Amino acid sequence: MHDLDKQRWLALSPLLDELLDLETAARQQRLDVLQAQDPDAAAHLRRLLARAQDLEQQGFLSQPVVAQWDEVLASVPGDDAPPPDFSGQSIGPYLLERQLGQGGMGSVWLARRADGRFEGHVAVKFLMSGLLGRGDAGRFAREGEILARLSHPHIARLLDAGVHQGSQPYLVLEYVDGQPIDAYCRQHQLGIEARVRLFLDVLGAVAHAHARLILHRDLKPSNILVTADGDVKLLDFGIAKLLADATQAEQGAAATELTQRAGSAFTPQFAAPEQVQQADVTTATDVYALGVLLYLLLGGQHPTADDTQTQLDRLKAVVDLVPKRLSDVAVGHSDTAVSSHARELRGDLDTIVAKALKKAPTERYANAQALAEDLQRWLDHEPIRARPDSRFYVVGRFVRRHRLAVAASSLAVLALMSLTAVSVLQARRAEQAEQQAQARRQQAEDLLSYMLGEFADKLRPIGRLELLDNVGSKSLDFLAEDAHAGPVARLQRAKALTVIGEVRVSKRELEAALEPLSAATGLLEGDPPSADLTAPWRKAQGAAAFWRGEVHFRKRELAQAQEQWSRYRDVSVSWMQAVPHDEEAQLELSYAESSLGSLRLGQGMFVEAEEAFRRSMELKEALLVRRPDDRALQSEWSDTVSWLGALLQQTGRHTSAAKTFQRALPPIQSVRQRFPADLEWLKREAGLLFNLGEAQSAAGQDGLVTLFQAKAAADRLRAGDPTNVSWAFMALEIDASLLAQKQVVTPQLRAGEAMTLLRRLDSLRPDKPLLDSWLPRYVKLLELVSGSSCQPQDCEMREHTLARVGKRLSEATSKRPEAVSLEALNSAVRLQLLKTRWLAGDPGASQAACRQADALLRLRGDWRLAHAELTRRWLEVQRCLNPPADTHQDWQATQAWLQRQRDS
Repeated sequence: MHDLDKQRWLALSPLLDELLDLETAARQQRLDVLQAQDPDAAAHLRRLLARAQDLEQQGFLSQPVVAQWDEVLASVPGDDAPPPDFSGQSIGPYLLERQLGQGGMGSVWLARRADGRFEGHVAVKFLMSGLLGRGDAGRFAREGEILARLSHPHIARLLDAGVHQGSQPYLVLEYVDGQPIDAYCRQHQLGIEARVRLFLDVLGAVAHAHARLILHRDLKPSNILVTADGDVKLLDFGIAKLLADATQAEQGAAATELTQRAGSAFTPQFAAPEQVQQADVTTATDVYALGVLLYLLLGGQHPTADDTQTQLDRLKAVVDLVPKRLSDVAVGHSDTAVSSHARELRGDLDTIVAKALKKAPTERYANAQALAEDLQRWLDHEPIRARPDSRFYVVGRFVRRHRLAVAASSLAVLALMSLTAVSVLQARRAEQAEQQAQARRQQAEDLLSYMLGEFADKLRPIGRLELLDNVGSKSLDFLAEDAHAGPVARLQRAKALTVIGEVRVSKRELEAALEPLSAATGLLEGDPPSADLTAPWRKAQGAAAFWRGEVHFRKRELAQAQEQWSRYRDVSVSWMQAVPHDEEAQLELSYAESSLGSLRLGQGMFVEAEEAFRRSMELKEALLVRRPDDRALQSEWSDTVSWLGALLQQTGRHTSAAKTFQRALPPIQSVRQRFPADLEWLKREAGLLFNLGEAQSAAGQDGLVTLFQAKAAADRLRAGDPTNVSWAFMALEIDASLLAQKQVVTPQLRAGEAMTLLRRLDSLRPDKPLLDSWLPRYVKLLELVSGSSCQPQDCEMREHTLARVGKRLSEATSKRPEAVSLEALNSAVRLQLLKTRWLAGDPGASQAACRQADALLRLRGDWRLAHAELTRRWLEVQRCLNPPADTHQDWQATQAWLQRQRDS
């Protein structure tokens, strides 16, 4: 590791993680590919892999011994030994100024950058020397690099890790000037909802780390600070993992990232029962500590401990004592911000906190994300998952959200749900009498077919499919049975199961969606059992395959998504071959081609994607000849045209893209004029005009007139529904595009207008994470802002936005190379090139940003002379690394390719 600079390590670390996950033969094949692409990187990776193998042979896979109660107490770090005085000492480029605090694990010091490169403070945490065994300081430093990849706005960054003077382990952390979260809530007298929203920021950070197989294991108020601006920052993330990994070489005790024996690195008051008992820890261990913290924030006191207990009593209480109900505790609390809102805690919040504090890890929320989802449901007045699914509870939460919308239909829905439950119950009891069983099964199936078929079709257009989730969940096992079901019954059940899967996908319950969708696929195996079932059988097969593919696509499991969507296309082809004149078969095949096209576009398979989009367009156009007034079909056709135009834009064929968008515009405008009250068609027109204007400008044509038309349409759209965030974002995108093309404004005015647009963009989703689809626009606005000097407040916002966008793009590009989208990669490279310009006064820092851009471009090798924007960035990077690069033959050939693409 010591022969790698930090930028090189950040590029190699994801590759090393990938190689460590592979079997020996597959690992060698991957190394051979990397050798051909980048021999220097491959050599570094071989050395790192050899070192990892040496560590494994030193005893990293043996089993630790479980401690008894006296050993548990002995393992809690003491603070009797006076900490060493580090005042005035240097740690790398940092000069230690003063001690900030001291705890059982060591001391924390304030340090400042002393090498003159930039001004700033950091927190240096010195850990007790005994926490780092004589094992391997190099591994400790390597784990520090891995944890430094945690990039989340609510996690204080771990900047460095090492061993001072050969024996003193230390961590260099982002310095946070804030106060513990509980003190912040008390001081600001936050209400229950405000405390929950603040706590959701904590959960977002913990979930980010859990997704990267990193536990905290010491969550407590002093490790969760809130700044004066209300910004949450988690400290000490992954320190327990660093300590465990660094000592296990000596002790011969190691396990996986998420299942290890807890050592001494925990605070007894916030420890989970399994930590106290020295059992395996998992993400549910962090959930328990989060439950304790939430109990403190909402109830005002600790769930199992008070000031009169001894340490042994506290540890036993963690294992044995069931906490009092949260709302009961809050009622009598002296803090009026807690006691006056105790009624709000009754019911769902009581249930959520109780589930987080279950003694058995398997009975808690599985991870921080699951806990966050239930709290968000409580905020949104939606049914939570922690309580049993009562029909009346689920419907009650729905009515609370949509009182007027469901007033007319609630009685009918409740009656249908009740009747369904009775029917399914009758069907199960009917096993005692075969004749009655058959009749009742048929009754249940008929009713379920209606509920999850015709009734679902009526609910889908108005966005109320979630009403069927309770019915579907309770009937899932019944629907999946096929011991006595004939072809028609299997078809009905498969269609119902697919609706359940669709509902769960719409609720982002992706893993849960696979169960009913897989069951539906199993019920429909093989060809249609009879000619009269060909159409419904093939359609049901295609629907199950589509939604399975959608699950994998959203999870970025692209190979599995391609497998399912290819099956969707294949069954649609078989349908058309069997019934050549079936318009529905033709339509389904066009949908399947569009799905495959969008997938291949995301994979960078531009030729295959274009072929799929064009086939889809041809199928839809043939149908439009026979169904010219079909608005839904016209809408689907325009979507496919937009996909094709986007592909042509990405491949640099701007002239062809402009012609494609121009072709789609008249039909859309015609429908919009016929239905002026339908804002969806106005949205389509505005979007097409925007894309057309962008393509015209990129092709060297005058796109400003078209963009002004797009702006006028977007302004009318926003006036029609000011609360629609996606429409507001479209309007902002158009404004930004116009700003970039204005020739009459000065750089200062352009930068000022860009800052205004940045503020507008932030206001669309206040205090929420950045959306991946918005990142390119953030980068574009930052590029516009960078053209001139700025006022202090604008400079501060610019730097803050740059950091937020940089962190989000770092997350998006830290996946396996094949899972990194080309759009995210392009935005990340653009941001690094922007940094090179901002840091022009510091040649070293500017070149580091340039090298980082080059490393990003090397993550994937399928964009060169294919994705125009990335190819253009490559030209910029080559000239940044080596100014005379534009005289080289390959540089000039690449420039010529871009010109040919633009004119084609």
